[in-house]
Amino acid sequence: MLSTRQAVVEDSVFLEDVFLQTMRMHITAARGFWDEAKERSQFREQLQFQHTRIIERNGASVGFLMTVERNQDIELHTLCIVPDCQRQGLGTAITRQILNDAHAKKCGVVLSVLKPNTAARLLYERLGFIITEESVHHYRMRFGGVARDF
Repeated sequence: MLSTRQAVVEDSVFLEDVFLQTMRMHITAARGFWDEAKERSQFREQLQFQHTRIIERNGASVGFLMTVERNQDIELHTLCIVPDCQRQGLGTAITRQILNDAHAKKCGVVLSVLKPNTAARLLYERLGFIITEESVHHYRMRFGGVARDF
């Protein structure tokens, strides 16, 4: 059973640890180095509890997502699944739920993905996202699929 709950301050250590575990390889590949103090600081600065949900499977915390509504879009700012639970369909299920919620609100869905994070980019492309822009380190993507129930 997969569910989400609102993140609270007591989740801070879990959130930071999951982010650092899941993103270290991709950030290192994109930038060519890893600065843990910088990444911890930047994560804390960007963390918005009111927009963050803990992903739980069978009552255990297995990841988190942060979404922000911007104009007519829902931005999937961050989606991290603990490494031991990756490649089990959790990211797909959560992304589909975001797409369903956006469809109900008549909103688009956008996100950015680090270029070295090929698995995430392929997941989003498989679900109907297309690359709309790119920067030095990121692809900007927008859901371009046909409006339908997932």
